[in-house]
Amino acid sequence: MHDVLIVGAGAAGLGTAYYLRDLKLDVCVLEAAADAGGRSRTVPLAGTSANSGAMFIYRDTKTEEIASELGLETTPFHPETYGIHVNGSTVVAQTNENLVAGLNLDASERAELKEFIDASLKEYAESTSNGVLRSDLAQLADETVADRLRGLQPAVRDIVATAIRGGAVGDPMRLSAKYALRYFASYLAREKNNRLFALAGMQAIPRAIMEHLPEGVVRFSTRVNDVAYLPNQNAHRVSVSGPGGEETLWARQVVLTVPAPLVPRLAKGLPAWKINALGKVGTPGSTTLNVVADIEGLPHLHNWAFITTVGMPFDAIINPVPGGTAYTSKANLLQLTCYGNSAGFQPGFEQDEARVGEWVEAVLAVAPELKGRIVGVHAQTWEHCFALLEPERAAALPQLQESVGSLHFAGDYTSETAGTHGAYAEADRVASHIRASLAAAS
Repeated sequence: MHDVLIVGAGAAGLGTAYYLRDLKLDVCVLEAAADAGGRSRTVPLAGTSANSGAMFIYRDTKTEEIASELGLETTPFHPETYGIHVNGSTVVAQTNENLVAGLNLDASERAELKEFIDASLKEYAESTSNGVLRSDLAQLADETVADRLRGLQPAVRDIVATAIRGGAVGDPMRLSAKYALRYFASYLAREKNNRLFALAGMQAIPRAIMEHLPEGVVRFSTRVNDVAYLPNQNAHRVSVSGPGGEETLWARQVVLTVPAPLVPRLAKGLPAWKINALGKVGTPGSTTLNVVADIEGLPHLHNWAFITTVGMPFDAIINPVPGGTAYTSKANLLQLTCYGNSAGFQPGFEQDEARVGEWVEAVLAVAPELKGRIVGVHAQTWEHCFALLEPERAAALPQLQESVGSLHFAGDYTSETAGTHGAYAEADRVASHIRASLAAAS
């Protein structure tokens, strides 16, 4: 009989175990994959650590706190430029005036885009302090970006919608206006105070957490089939499949940290209010392509930061360390991540040389200078990426977070935000809840 059984060894699952580590509890973490980290996967690529899922540690979040506790080395994301690829040409500039002026658009489109950018930056300045969103933005959390996009000329709307998708995963017409500021306007503002890059990659955090847990706490290649609460036992029966075949485990408390759509499939007998709340969560798929190139003789490419790519299979290209190559000793290497959020989940993409080749050709269309210089490529596709930052989910948050007896729920979808920073915050919340329940019982 385990005291706490945690389903999933991603940020929320391992984070929960980490925050419970000082208690004398029998904690077990079950992970279907062969490695920890979930959607914060990092791969070694041509001498660099490339993130194929989560990219940054956000300032003033649980992620930054835990990375600091674990002693992980980070470097600030210091963008000096913003870029847009549209109508066959790429413009990267240090000012938005020069950016818009150089785009392959007509005069009225350039004027409208400049007006939209100026309005977004004004709102960003009014809503942030040192790169962190103010806490009193309830109205923006309840609004979507939809009204701001309606009425724009098609070319301008395509640029803005692609930029938002590239930074925030979700449909711009449904995205919370509050988080459009974080994932869209912050790049336009060349914000230098809100993102850090972990030199060993985002997966270094869960791997470092494991070093602080007792040996054997995490069981890999173990898939949970269902979780059922048995009142007469006052315990949860957890059916799993692993290397040894089918097995039944028992636990006093269970924490589910899987993506929201998987929760009803695993947890039997959830009340209607919980199922209804879970239905408010969008977790669309996404596909990424990591590229490493040798840019010897082309040092200006190090200054790339965020490129919006209209009409490409991916929505944006991000250089996580603009201005330098802190993740490698080879100063001539450039690492780029292409985010295909509008592409969604692409089954079999990683092994499909033809489709990956199409994406590489698209990269070369955006950056022709890289032709013949690419030295490493990694493709990744995610069925459930990060939870969408939508007003509908925000309204359902109390029900999403609420435990059902001794069954608890933690993940980026139960957080006020999303991504790994939301997941680690939820790990702390659920661990605190378990602590309180144990104290009350004693």
